[in-house]
Amino acid sequence: MRQLGADPVDRGRRSIDELDSDLLAKLEQRDKQLYAILNSTCRYRNVLADEITHLRAGSAPELARAQLALWDPLRREIKRLAQNL
Repeated sequence: MRQLGADPVDRGRRSIDELDSDLLAKLEQRDKQLYAILNSTCRYRNVLADEITHLRAGSAPELARAQLALWDPLRREIKRLAQNL
């Protein structure tokens, strides 16, 4: 009869579990980064869609440019998040 603790597969699982906790932490961090990028990109896309709608409705292009300039920090944030990925 085999002892449970003497099984080489059990020993292998223990060492993999230790590695999995590091891998899990890395994957969770990457998931958070991707979610932040997605969230920021969706917000910026909504702004662009609104400005396109205003321009098609005859709004002055200067107003659209000014409105989009307000969102430059958001574009920089998206770029920074993507670079950190």
